[in-house]
Formats: sequence, structure tokens, C-alpha cells
Amino acid sequence: MKKQSNKSLAAPSNLGMGLSFTLLAGFAVIAMALPVKTAPIPPKSTGGVQEGDRGAAVAWPWTFDGGDPTSQKTAISSVDEIMRKAGYASIQGHVARAAWDSSGLQPPTYGNLPSEATLEAFGHAVHASKIYYGSVSWHTRSIWVDLGPKTISTATVNAYVFDVNADKVVYRSKEVAGRSDERENDYKIAADILITPLVTVVSGGPATPREQRAVQIALGRAYHSWVKPGSTK
Repeated sequence: MKKQSNKSLAAPSNLGMGLSFTLLAGFAVIAMALPVKTAPIPPKSTGGVQEGDRGAAVAWPWTFDGGDPTSQKTAISSVDEIMRKAGYASIQGHVARAAWDSSGLQPPTYGNLPSEATLEAFGHAVHASKIYYGSVSWHTRSIWVDLGPKTISTATVNAYVFDVNADKVVYRSKEVAGRSDERENDYKIAADILITPLVTVVSGGPATPREQRAVQIALGRAYHSWVKPGSTK
């Protein structure tokens, strides 16, 4: 019996190269035909600011009379949402506080509005085109409804917008109130310019959610004519 040659087990080298080139060319055609997915480009950021269509704005300084720390934080975050709804990029709170302190400006206190010179200096320090600032006071109490007591809260807002380049207050809305127990027809105008839904309150629950809901309504109502659809301010 004749021994079989090992050469018959191997494919001819030229044929192997031809098949390789053919397969590579086929893969290239398929790759060109398939859609290419790209990752979204993140918004540009400078000093804690995301670029917006109308420049940057800051929600500072705000002063408070009453309200617990959670309610006060809700007030600031609501103003931040209102600024973004108006088309402005938001300057982060810690950036705003650092700029205020580093500029040597006096700490804001309730009942004492900062001067236009102070606001202008702060606006340039934080690189803002608009400053949303003001004050909030709360009146939270228990009233008798039907067969038992009910806690309600009223927030009263003085809201302003300062134009840094123009060096003047361009919007003000004073003594605007919001109650935690308002019906939908009364608060829907305020909710129209907020991003986060109004805080839910439950019967017999704690006072803090009522303060939060009240200040959301008051701020939304105070700034609505500034950021309503079609506004050119």
C-alpha cells in the first residue's frame, strides 16, 4: 500500500489568499451598508455652567423668613427650574455661593435687598447674564376643617430678575402668595413653568411638604408672566 503524500492535505497557497481577500472585501461592503451609531455630544460646561440658548442665570441670593431647610431648598430648586424653563443655563448653587463670598459681598438677610451695584459685581463674578433673586416667607398653621384640624401653609414671595449687562432690575413681582391647599384650577398656572411636579401632601401629614408645595405655587405664579410661552424677555 502506497503512502499518501502530506502535500495533498494542504490547500494551495494562492487559493487561500484569494479566499481571504474575497471575505475581507465582503465584510467591508457589509460594514459600509450598516448604520453607524455615535454617542451624543455632551453639552459644554464652564465653571459648573451648562451652555443655554439665552446664556447663564443664577438663583441667588434668596432670603427666608420661616420654613425649614428642606422647604428653603425647594424654593431654590424651583427658581432653578424656572430659569431653565425660560431658556437659561443654570449656574450651580455652590459656584454662586463661592463667587458671592470671594467677592467680599455682605451676607444677604431677609428684608434687605442687595443693591444694584452688589448684584452687578456678583453677576460679573459668576459670569451670569441674569440674576433671579428675592425673598420667601411662610405662614404655617392648623385650622379646623369638618371634624378635625388641618395643617395648611401659605408662602409669600417677592421675586426679581436683574439684568447684569443692563445693570438694572428688569422684572419684579411682589407679595405673591401660594397656599398648600389650592385646587388645581388655581395652581395650574404656577405648575406650567415648573419642571418637577408639585409636592404631594396627605391629610394629617407633616408641615414640611405643605411648605414645599406652597412655595412652588407662589414662585410659579410670581414668575409666570416672565417665562410664559412667547415671552421675549
